[in-house]
Amino acid sequence: MAGRLVPHEARNESIRLVKVDHDNSLTVNGKPYHIVRLLGHGKGGYSYLAEHEGQQVVLKQIHHEPCAYYAFGNKIEAERYDYRRLQGAGIRVPRMLDIDMQAERIVKEYIEGPTIAELTEAGVSVEAHVPQVREMAAQAKAAGLNIDYYPTNFVVSSDLLWYVDYECNSYMEEWDFEHWGKQYWQPAIDFRRYREEDYEAVCNFLIEINQQDRRHINWNWARFEWMYGHPEFDTTAIESIGLWWGGGRVVGAAIYDMYFGEALCTVLPGYESLYPNVLAYASAELKDENGLGIAIADDVGTSTAGQPVPGTWELEAALAAGFEPAEQAETMMRVSLEECFPSELPPELTLAEPDTVREAEALAWLFWQGFDHGNDYDEFLREDQAMARPRPHFNPSLGLAAVGPEGTYVSCCCLWYHPETDYAYVEPVCTIPAYRGKGIAKALLSEALNRARGLGAKEAFVISDLPFYESVGFRKFSRFSFYWKS
Repeated sequence: MAGRLVPHEARNESIRLVKVDHDNSLTVNGKPYHIVRLLGHGKGGYSYLAEHEGQQVVLKQIHHEPCAYYAFGNKIEAERYDYRRLQGAGIRVPRMLDIDMQAERIVKEYIEGPTIAELTEAGVSVEAHVPQVREMAAQAKAAGLNIDYYPTNFVVSSDLLWYVDYECNSYMEEWDFEHWGKQYWQPAIDFRRYREEDYEAVCNFLIEINQQDRRHINWNWARFEWMYGHPEFDTTAIESIGLWWGGGRVVGAAIYDMYFGEALCTVLPGYESLYPNVLAYASAELKDENGLGIAIADDVGTSTAGQPVPGTWELEAALAAGFEPAEQAETMMRVSLEECFPSELPPELTLAEPDTVREAEALAWLFWQGFDHGNDYDEFLREDQAMARPRPHFNPSLGLAAVGPEGTYVSCCCLWYHPETDYAYVEPVCTIPAYRGKGIAKALLSEALNRARGLGAKEAFVISDLPFYESVGFRKFSRFSFYWKS
């Protein structure tokens, strides 16, 4: 490759397709190749997907269009020479199967898969493939070479990265991966503040966050939905939630927890490079008079495949951003749903599934008492209690209450389950003081867990360290320490 690599903006040459025979074929050393479709066009030629005797290959036709930013020598000879240099450097390239010097055509092994350019244009993170391109860059540098790190030249096939071009150049630092190519290996990310129509996208983001591992199980779609519909949730600040979008989905988020001062800050796997931006945004936009607190898992449990999940990069980024450890912490408990739970209520009580909209005031009165605000109904009314808003994904069959002899609710348990997940989430559970110690809440929670199990949940989680949950079978899963930045 006798010339310089150039930025993407300079690569807008017009495409003039090579004329093929009447049967849509090209010959290489007398062998006919049926042209299936154009794969791509670069400064050196056109690459086609072709077939010969049932085998798919890449057929490259050298072209001689003028190129203002590149000086060419003998193109076909340079391709053969560079192929040998790449092989000698240990770069993973497709095999050259044939070369026709007179027709200036090359037949290569076809590597099936998306290009890095196609992935980044779709907003897909290619972070997992960067170590492989860095390995190629090291091999090239050791051989005194640069390869063309522009992402159209790399194909991902079975998790292996292939450099599918044959062009290389004498090594110059300004054109290596770190100084030139890396900038093009980033997906198109857009930032915007939360809008009401983003609700489902945020839920989907939180579902995806917890699909592969439980590092963020303390923040899941159910916690967001419960909080979003809670009467104390500060909806006046809803537009302060920050969302980072890639490929039509949320890939990073900064979400305040009920009020400013505490927040979820996280990104999807593969988008770790965004995390400092998420922290910076939350620190500026979601803090209160005391600053901002975030929770990071001390011990991150295991992935859904049963393997340990590392999580130190979040802590390292938080400390680098100026967050400091605090004494505050929260515990996540887990229970397996492999077996059914005994769930018998005392005989004087009946099981009910309250209507959270029509019976909002009755439930609010239950929570008022159950969370120890007292039993003065007039005071409850004077407080002008705001009512919970409807939650779109809440399954009414998992919201259970016990009805006392007087016909009023005396205990309640809500469980959250989404069919796209394999876990349930407990929030809230309470019993009014006069009925505590009778096993009512335990019976309600057990029945709700049995129902979630029937819907497909394999385990359940709750943020708590209370002995009550241990009596049901929950055990500590993970501890989350808080870090604060003032």
